[in-house]
Amino acid sequence: MNKQIVASLVAASFFPVSTWAEPNTETVVVTASRFAQSDASVLQSATILTRQDIARLQARSLVDVLRTVPSIEIAQSGGRGQLASIFMRGTESDHSLVLIDGVRMASSITGSVDFNQIPVNSIERIEVIRGARATLYGSSAIGGVINIITKSNKERAIVSATMGSLDHHAVSGAWATKLGDKGHFSGMAGYESNDGYNVHPMASNRGDQHGFTGRNAQLGYSHRWNASWSADITGRWYQNEYDYDYSGSLKHGWLESQALAGNLNYRSGVWSATLSGEFSQRDKYDYFPGSARKENKNSDVEQVSTSLGLQYQATEDWLLGGGVDYRHDTFNEGSLITNPDDIAINPRDNLGTYLLTQFSPVEALSIEASARSDDNQQYGQHTTWQASAGLAIAEGYQLIASYGTAFKAPSFVDIAYSDGNLDPDESVNTELALHGLTTGIDWSLTGYINHIDNMIDWDDEAKKNRNIGEVTIKGIELIANFDVASLHNQLSLEYKDPKKDKTGEQLERRAKRVAKWQASYQWERILLGTQWQYQSERTDLNGRLGSYSLWAATASYQATDNLTVKGKVDNVFDKDYETAGGYPAAERAYFMTLDYQY
Repeated sequence: MNKQIVASLVAASFFPVSTWAEPNTETVVVTASRFAQSDASVLQSATILTRQDIARLQARSLVDVLRTVPSIEIAQSGGRGQLASIFMRGTESDHSLVLIDGVRMASSITGSVDFNQIPVNSIERIEVIRGARATLYGSSAIGGVINIITKSNKERAIVSATMGSLDHHAVSGAWATKLGDKGHFSGMAGYESNDGYNVHPMASNRGDQHGFTGRNAQLGYSHRWNASWSADITGRWYQNEYDYDYSGSLKHGWLESQALAGNLNYRSGVWSATLSGEFSQRDKYDYFPGSARKENKNSDVEQVSTSLGLQYQATEDWLLGGGVDYRHDTFNEGSLITNPDDIAINPRDNLGTYLLTQFSPVEALSIEASARSDDNQQYGQHTTWQASAGLAIAEGYQLIASYGTAFKAPSFVDIAYSDGNLDPDESVNTELALHGLTTGIDWSLTGYINHIDNMIDWDDEAKKNRNIGEVTIKGIELIANFDVASLHNQLSLEYKDPKKDKTGEQLERRAKRVAKWQASYQWERILLGTQWQYQSERTDLNGRLGSYSLWAATASYQATDNLTVKGKVDNVFDKDYETAGGYPAAERAYFMTLDYQY
C-alpha cells in the first residue's frame, strides 16, 4: 500500500486536523491531523473523500456523500432536511463517532447526529474509518469514525450556484489567501432553499409540503511563526429551518449550531505535540404554524472540549503516541428532556487518556496496539484496548488481523428516561482482511464479527431504558477500484447478518445485501458519471421495507478555464422506495450547477 496514503489514514484516526500541510514527499503526509506522520502503516479499513470527489458527485447534502461510501446505509424520513441516520457495518446510528475537524460533535447529550443538518459546501475532505476505534476516541466509535474536515491551506476563490426540482436553489462561495509569509485566511458562506414535498402522505395532511432552508458561514486563520510552531483558529455557524410531519400535522423545526475552535501545534525532529480546544453550542426549536418559536425550545446544549496529543518517532520503524482528552457537556433546557432534574449529573465531565504504539519488527510485519481509559462523571471508568497486525504475504498482498473493544456511553436522553442506573454499551470487534493489487485492480476483502452487549434499549414492561440489548453482526465486504480503458470504477459489495441475539430478528432498517458502484469517464473537458446502489429488503418498526435499485447520473463541462457547467439526475428511473417506513423518498429530480473559479 502506498506509504503516503497509509500515513494519511493513520493520522486521520489519531489526531485532530491542521491547516498546515508539509510538502508532498514519499514519507511525510499530514491529513485530518495536526501532526506530520512519516513512514507509517494503517491497519484499518478506510475511505477518503476529497473536495473533488464531492464536486464530482454533485452532492447537495452530507447524506448524498455518505450514501456512496462502502458499508454505510442511510435511513431518512423523506427528503432534504428530514431526519437522517446512518448505520455503519450494521451498527446503531449512535455507534458511529462523528468528528468535525478532528473534534467530537456535541452528540453526547442527545445520543446521535442528524447528518442532514450539516452543510456540505463547507466540507473539504471526509475520512471514514470502519471498525472499532474507541481506544483513540472513546465513546461511540463502535461501528467506525467519520471525520468531516472543513479546513484547507489552499489558495482559491470559487462561487457556485445550483437550481433544480422542487424549486431547489443554492448559492455558496469560498475563498482562501495568504496573508504575508506566515498567515493564511479562509472563509466560506452558503445559502440553500428547497420547497420539498409531502414526506409522510396521509389523509389528514394532504397538500402539505415539507421544505428546507439553510444558511452557513465559516472563517479561519492560520499562522506559522517558524518551522516548529503554528496555530489556527476557526469559527463555524449554520442555521437551518425545515418542515416535517408530526402525526399528520405540519410542524416547523429550527436549528442553530455554532462553534469556535483553536489549535496550537509544535513539531521538531522526532517530537510532535498539539493543544486544542473547542466550544460548541446548539439550539433547536420545534413548533406548529402560528406558534412563537422562542416559546417552543426543544434543546439547548453546550460542549467544551480540549485535548493534548503527543507523538514520538523513536526510530524509523517505531512510533509512540498518546494524549489526554477532556469534555464538559451541558443540557441547559428544552422539552427534549421534560425535567432536567432527571439527569443525575448535569453538566457531565469526561476525562480520557490514551496510548498508541506502531512498530515493524521485520520489514514484512506491522503491528499496532492501543489502549484508553475514560473516567466519566456519570458512569465511572471504562477501559478499551485494540491490537492489529499486518503481514505482507507476497508482492502487492497484505493480510491484516485486528481485535478490539469499544463502548458507547449513555446519553443524557437515555438517562432521563431510565431509573438512572445505565451502563455503557460494550462491544468486541474482530476483523480479518486481505488487501491486494491484481492486474490493475486495487481490492480488499474484509470479514468481521462485532458483538455488542449491555445495549441500552427500551423496556416495554418497565417503561424505561435499560441495559438489555444484545446484538451480533457478522459481515464480509469487498471493495475494488479499477479502470476499464478510460472508465474509472469503484465497486463495493457487502453481505452481513445483523441479528438480535435473544430473538434472532434482523436489525431494523439494515439490509443483508448491499452493492454500490460508481463510474466516471473523462473526455477532454467533459466528465460523465453514474452512481448505482442496491439494498435488499429490510425490517422496519411496523413491517418490511422492499429492496430497491437506484441510479443517478452526472455530467459536467468545463466551458472555460474558470467556468464549469454541471447537471445531475437523481433517481433516474423514478423508483418508488423507502428507507424509513411510511416516508417515501423523493421522485426523479433534475439539477443544474454553475461553478466559477478565479
